[in-house]
Amino acid sequence: MSLKQKYHITRSEQRAFGVLLIVVLLIIAGRWWFSGRGNAENDKISEDDRKELAAFEESLRADSLQRAARRKLPAATELFPFNPNEADSATLLRVGLKPWQVRNLLKYRRKGGRWRSADDFRRLYGLTEEEFQRLRPYIMIPPITEENANCFAKESGRRDSLRRIYPEKFGELTVLSLNAADTTLLQRIPGIGRYRAAQICRYRERLGGYISTEQLREIGDLPDGIEQWFEIGANETPRQIDVNKSDFKTLLRHPYLSYEQVLAIMRFRQKFGSLRSWSDLRNSPDFSETDFQRLAPYFKF
Repeated sequence: MSLKQKYHITRSEQRAFGVLLIVVLLIIAGRWWFSGRGNAENDKISEDDRKELAAFEESLRADSLQRAARRKLPAATELFPFNPNEADSATLLRVGLKPWQVRNLLKYRRKGGRWRSADDFRRLYGLTEEEFQRLRPYIMIPPITEENANCFAKESGRRDSLRRIYPEKFGELTVLSLNAADTTLLQRIPGIGRYRAAQICRYRERLGGYISTEQLREIGDLPDGIEQWFEIGANETPRQIDVNKSDFKTLLRHPYLSYEQVLAIMRFRQKFGSLRSWSDLRNSPDFSETDFQRLAPYFKF
């Protein structure tokens, strides 16, 4: 059979193929025409509305920025006479009290607490001595008269319980033993509340005792100059940990030892036995001379 005979197409098949080709071309042309027209219409709509849409988006953006600015910007601080027994929250914020200090003040008042004098305001929970001295000239508390004496008398029992919650602050020149003071005494230091007092005690327990008041700087968020309220006796010695007998967890709990340093100690003990002194670890990259000086009072061999 020849190639021509093998692929012979009849006349009717040729006509059908021609019709099919025309239909396909018409479909393609129609889709192109409608697509082009639709895009043109879309372009026309976008062009007409572009300015209005841009203005609308800009107004939304400006409104959002204004709301954010109102949330972030604090109220302007100004000093003027005020009575902490009667001032509202807006007034207290204007004179410079922090929001959490205002909450403490209002909570104290709701429970019946009152300040009898400007100096009495020093014991507001969380108020530092510096903040108190700034506000002191503007605190105006009327003296107690016969008219309001009965009111104070009725609240005396409640005030006694509040003093346990908001203890009276120490005056200047008061000095406490840093290794003996409990949380109740610590809270009587201006600027020290329940949370900070607990921080000082927890760090003292982890260390094994303070050997210097400067170690308080290792605790974050304590008021500046906190060291002036404390002393350490000449005969006070910290609790010591036996390097060779303590387990991994005990050593790691001490704030002056890192995970890598404890690991170096355990590896030395497994390989060479007991350590005789910190000098055995002088070749370790995990220790420095400063580390050895800090560790010396708290560990024994």
